[in-house]
Amino acid sequence: MTTNRLPTVAASIAGTAVTGLLANVSRSRPRRSDEYRVWRLMLQGVAIIAGAALVGQSLALAPDTALRRPDEIRHLIFSLGCVVGCAWMYQGLVQWHRNRTRLADPSDFLNGLSAVLVLAALGNLTLSRIRPAQHGLASWQLQASVLTCAAAVVVVGTAIWVAALGGLLRDRRIWLITTAMSLISVAEIAALFITDQSSAVTMPAWLFGCALIAACTLISPRPGTPLASANRGTIMGALLVLSVGVALLTVDKGVAERSLAATGYALAGVIGATVRIGRLVQELAHLAQTRHEAMTDELTGIPNRRAFLMAIDKALLSARSASLLIVDLDRFKEVNDRYGHAAGDRLLRHTAEAFAAQIPVGACLSRLGGDEFAVLLTDADTARAPDLALNLAQAAAAPVNDLKGRVLQVGASIGIATVDVPGVSGGELLRQADTAMYQAKTSGSGVRIYDSALDAAAQERLELTEDLRRVLKKPAGKEDQLLLYFQPQLSLNTGAVVGAEALLRWQHPRLGLLGPAVFIDLVEQNGMMPALTECVLREASAQAGRWRANGHRLRVSVNLSAGGLANGSLLPLIDEVIGNGLAAPDLVLEVTETSLMKDPARALEAMRRIAERGVGISIDDYGTGYSSLKYMNDLPATELKIHRCFTTQMTSDPRTAAIVAGTVELAHRLGMRLVAEGVEDDATLAMITELGCDHSQGHLHSPPLSGEDFLGWLDARAASPVRSEPGVPTRV
Repeated sequence: MTTNRLPTVAASIAGTAVTGLLANVSRSRPRRSDEYRVWRLMLQGVAIIAGAALVGQSLALAPDTALRRPDEIRHLIFSLGCVVGCAWMYQGLVQWHRNRTRLADPSDFLNGLSAVLVLAALGNLTLSRIRPAQHGLASWQLQASVLTCAAAVVVVGTAIWVAALGGLLRDRRIWLITTAMSLISVAEIAALFITDQSSAVTMPAWLFGCALIAACTLISPRPGTPLASANRGTIMGALLVLSVGVALLTVDKGVAERSLAATGYALAGVIGATVRIGRLVQELAHLAQTRHEAMTDELTGIPNRRAFLMAIDKALLSARSASLLIVDLDRFKEVNDRYGHAAGDRLLRHTAEAFAAQIPVGACLSRLGGDEFAVLLTDADTARAPDLALNLAQAAAAPVNDLKGRVLQVGASIGIATVDVPGVSGGELLRQADTAMYQAKTSGSGVRIYDSALDAAAQERLELTEDLRRVLKKPAGKEDQLLLYFQPQLSLNTGAVVGAEALLRWQHPRLGLLGPAVFIDLVEQNGMMPALTECVLREASAQAGRWRANGHRLRVSVNLSAGGLANGSLLPLIDEVIGNGLAAPDLVLEVTETSLMKDPARALEAMRRIAERGVGISIDDYGTGYSSLKYMNDLPATELKIHRCFTTQMTSDPRTAAIVAGTVELAHRLGMRLVAEGVEDDATLAMITELGCDHSQGHLHSPPLSGEDFLGWLDARAASPVRSEPGVPTRV
């Protein structure tokens, strides 16, 4: 094999190896992955260079008679192949950088081209000083070598830039690429200044470097550290290219014999860098606009929640004290529901303008979302927080005319939290103000300053809610914490036990035994009433079955809330309980008159369907609500329970006794039995008997007992020879 065939064989081997590696990349990586796109570009660049070498060496074998000046043509083809291949590798490096930083910039290629032109201008200017014979309009062979060298140097610089800004300093592949292109750059520079553009040095360097780059596909990647963006590095690169280009134009203008090639390259590079910087300015302006929109509420034009949270963090770092006001509009949902969202939007815009006119200079007003606003005060302005809250409440309550001439008017609930900055987080300050706002809304006070004691109570309620939710999710029989206690109901005619009311208790592992007054409202507010009603109803019916099995057939009364009465699963549950052996007349559902008045039509329909099944219905706590007597004629109730506040006072207050007497008369005329609860002494028992009550319930007979204790109490009572209560006269 002759010596001049060696480059051809090397180029063939390189081309074959690159083709195989390309196939390996296609098989080993998904075609849509970021890694695949990067190394496809890199290996395509390597393949272009190897192909150019192969074509150039093939032309070198042609006889002189067939092709004039084959060495020059080979040199031109190889140089063009190297420049184009470097362009492909440059794009691969840029894509790699984008994958790491998530920065998409379509004009990166323009920056690379400008850098190549500026470096080519620098090379021509340097050659014109070192080798004056080659200055001015240099030969195309020299320019091809200069552009090739410049392209290689740009790829080296880009690889280092990607490694630094893209978090790839630990990735061996990027440093292998940098090493390969550095060797190529040294060889190209040596060819320019030493070997007079000879390819004997450059071609082996290019082929060896390409082989190293292709071998990177066989190396497993190491994790890097991705950055959020790299705008600063991109801008610095463009400015560097522009600065060097302008400097070269200035230097070239000052010499006696100018290098036309250097001038042309530098001018083109400056133009490209200028366009690139213009694009960057456009992108930064768009980024600034996008950032402004991301921090501004679209409807009102004031800062949104994201901007407000940033303002809080900034204030906590620089201010000595801070006050936060959370403003929630009252009855805003009614405006939206009645007049539509357009009217609601107009009201929100007007409210934002009214609030902005009230806050002091330097304060931050924000719309957190929906109908909720916030104001942040710092340092000396914190003392004005209570007065400002009153002003905001007045501004929110001012009537607003919408476009159709209608008057829109709402109120505001405002919570205030004021803290010394050290040791307080933005999230804690926001939570405190929100807690105070919720307290203001629930109490109807309008403005409330954060109170740590009330906050502790609120936190306790939240913990109780979560505890109760976990209890209700547990299967029955596993660590039961919800217990039923039973208080007997006695007939005033015979003294016999005729029924029992099921009373719910919660055996909390930390707080002990809790009555329903502590947690029943939490059940209602958090939508747990259906689950609780099912739990209580099943356990009460099971206890009634145990009593019946021991010879005690009693009615069992279960309290039902307004939410439980409206629950669609109630009727199927009642059917299931009755179907499991409990007689319908032995089940009584107690409903307070207050709960009936929340939705009378729906409650009446539910009660009628319950009554159709033969289940008893009791109106509990009668006389404590604000119901209309006309509903008493429609309710299919079988029982009326008079509240303990009447029975405990009737012996000392004649007016109360008259109310009880009238209630007894009303119940009997409507065909209902009357149960007096809260019977604590013999005098009260004698008086309700005299007034004609049917049944009595209270501690005089027995306190609430657990199911097992209640059964023991029934057995002991049945074994006693005296069957009537002491002091209970026998009614004729």
